[in-house]
Amino acid sequence: MKHASHTTHLYGDLSETGARVLAMDEQSDSPIDWKDIFTPGHGHLILNLGGYGVVFGDQIRLSISPGIAAICRVAADEKIYASRLPGSGRHRFLVLSTTQSWIAEHFGSAASSIHPLLRNETDSKFSQLDQLGQSRSMSLAERDLAEALIRPPVSRALRPMWFRGKLLECFSLFGSEPLNRSGGTTRNDEIMRRIDEATLWLREHFNEDLDLKLISRHVGCAPHYLSRLFRLHTGKTLSQKLRQIRIDQAADLLHDGKSNVTEAALEVGYSSLSHFSKAFLAEKGVLPSNFRGS
Repeated sequence: MKHASHTTHLYGDLSETGARVLAMDEQSDSPIDWKDIFTPGHGHLILNLGGYGVVFGDQIRLSISPGIAAICRVAADEKIYASRLPGSGRHRFLVLSTTQSWIAEHFGSAASSIHPLLRNETDSKFSQLDQLGQSRSMSLAERDLAEALIRPPVSRALRPMWFRGKLLECFSLFGSEPLNRSGGTTRNDEIMRRIDEATLWLREHFNEDLDLKLISRHVGCAPHYLSRLFRLHTGKTLSQKLRQIRIDQAADLLHDGKSNVTEAALEVGYSSLSHFSKAFLAEKGVLPSNFRGS
């Protein structure tokens, strides 16, 4: 029987800072109850990167599947059960928790646009919504944002400020009320589709040279247009995104002890150790020879 469960406290404390970020990574053959991470009386945003889980109680019913962002709130007197589903493989997810005062302080007059479950709204008109919670699929760009929370790209000294900014970004992105309720396809949907398809292409061909013409033909737009869209909506160029994907893959290989530095470099598409070391340092802040996955 294989059992492994790891909880990483990434940022904050609900009683002091008013917001908290936890990361869970589970590999086991039986369910592990992690209800304690859903503090009663507060709003919680779940970013599920892999695996299946459930959260349920007298009022809450949430099914969590890969690539899902879910919002829930546990009543102060409610007892819940929260667990991965047995036999569903590795389960990786983050829980971003917040207090009502944190939302009010950081969003000010815009707090009314944040989902009532996150701002701990008690108005009766939200009662049914509170009971059910809410979930939606994450785009590839949003999954990348979640992955960045697990691997902060800044020094330890700067992480508190970095996490505060990312909490604002995540609660704005995942916790806002839906603007398009018609079910139709918007121009932004089409833009994000192209960005997602380009990102997926990079993930599937990360050990190959970047071919902008090939990628743009795959997503159905002109090369210069794709480059501009990608940078505008992700903050990275396609080359920078490819570097990030390659170095994340290499970091996993080094962390798991599956490869030495030379093997990891070749595996992710670098033929030059000096170029690999420079790219690794730019992404992780340390040389690959000094990397320990921390």
